[in-house]
Amino acid sequence: MADQSYNAAWRMAEQMKARAQAAQSSRQPGALKMLGAWMIFGILLMLGSVLALFFILLGWAMMPLVRHRMKKQANRNGHTWQGQTGPSHQHSTLEGEYEIRNEPRYR
Repeated sequence: MADQSYNAAWRMAEQMKARAQAAQSSRQPGALKMLGAWMIFGILLMLGSVLALFFILLGWAMMPLVRHRMKKQANRNGHTWQGQTGPSHQHSTLEGEYEIRNEPRYR
């Protein structure tokens, strides 16, 4: 086989390979950069977890307040909290409620 150093295409390929290897080694982040990136990622992960916990606890704390407001609104509209009417004893059926009547069945 002939010496490849005289081939112009071979020399150009070798030069491109050398440039690619030099560029690749300079693009790799150092250990300090990698450590910093992982530290930032960890801090953001912990911050997100703390914010999620805060909003969950805030929601749980507001549940009694929302329930109280719903009771007040139901009383203003003449309903008790269970959905039945107040002192007038008129029957109103809400969605999902039903009444079983004892009627004779026809055969």
